Amino acid sequence: MTAIPADAPTSRRPASKHPASPLSAGCRAAGSVAEWIRGHNEDDLPAVRQTPAAAWKWMIDEWSIQLELASARMRIPDGPFRQRLRSELAEARSLYSDCGWLDDPAAYHRTPPPLDGGVQISATSAGDADFWHVRFASEFEPWPGEPGRDRWMNYRPVRTTHAWMLQHPDRPRPWVVAVNGYRTGEPEMDMWMLYAHRLHRRWGLNVIAVVLPLHGPRAIGVSGSRVIHAGAMNTVFTAAQGAWDIRRVIGWVRDQHEAPAVAVSGISLGGYMAAMTAALEDGLAAVIAGVPESDLARGTRRQVEPLLPPFYEQWGLSWEPYEQILSVVSPLSLPCKVPYERRYIFAGLLDRWVRPGNVKTLWEHWERPDMLWYQGSHLSYPLEREVARYVDRAAVETFGQQPPIPPRG
Repeated sequence: MTAIPADAPTSRRPASKHPASPLSAGCRAAGSVAEWIRGHNEDDLPAVRQTPAAAWKWMIDEWSIQLELASARMRIPDGPFRQRLRSELAEARSLYSDCGWLDDPAAYHRTPPPLDGGVQISATSAGDADFWHVRFASEFEPWPGEPGRDRWMNYRPVRTTHAWMLQHPDRPRPWVVAVNGYRTGEPEMDMWMLYAHRLHRRWGLNVIAVVLPLHGPRAIGVSGSRVIHAGAMNTVFTAAQGAWDIRRVIGWVRDQHEAPAVAVSGISLGGYMAAMTAALEDGLAAVIAGVPESDLARGTRRQVEPLLPPFYEQWGLSWEPYEQILSVVSPLSLPCKVPYERRYIFAGLLDRWVRPGNVKTLWEHWERPDMLWYQGSHLSYPLEREVARYVDRAAVETFGQQPPIPPRG
């Protein structure tokens, strides 16, 4: 089962004969706020401090989620789209089972070829920051016979990989390969949210931020809109090609820039991708997963299921095959290859996009490594000083870097 695409043919859901009153809607909202301001349901996680600031952070997350879901509230997929969902899920589950990928997800992922040439690098700027825009042909293709392959190959913007690079001009230095979050993909926002300038200027590191498929300059329509809302196979291909592109960039900085060490980091969906890359790529110095989703099927179901009409399963759509096919691109399906002491996670106790329990699942899968729980939400983390200090500490512990300027904040 997948979420409803913004551009899918639709029919309109009839209006209820008994619309909710403003009072009942307000009571439901108040109850939801109260639940989250009290905190999560995980007994062994820190308690949420109930303050006006906590309420404000919660509300920012909730507002953004409601914007995300607003266009889907009155839309249901028409017959042809439902048929495509059913057939792609059934075909993918059969293919993945026959190929052994459900039992061995690592076999689904091919090692990408090295970037020996064809890399375009141009100087550019965003805001008051100068950086390099890196582009190259992705060369990723879904496996022959995968459902949705032709559709994916017709997404022309996805064929070119884009990245934003901050590089010191002198000796070879360690690199951080960073990955953007869901719905982002533009340089100014990405470099701020990924702490790229902080890592580059304060800690003397080289940083390259890879743009995920269907985001930023690789988007079809609004950034990220076809990752989840255009069918399960789009979600699989986004993750599979994202890992492919990230690994090609890692190989490129190692081979062409003599990187003495490479770490991978990401936030939100990028945190998910960083965790998956850490399960596929050998020799990484560290992984930093920020506010990471750990289970796309579980996260999607939590957001979408309340919007579905009660007769949804009568359409022949089910979460079970969706969960099965997404397992081949899940960081929970594979062991992390990064040394235990260099696994870092930070997450917000008030996160409305990624529930604390989902992050806890990744933390437990990684054998409970170093982790920061901060008193904030999904979208508040760039403003949380303790998160910035946590990223600083990860850089120092991983690379032994001393700041070229005295740290502040």
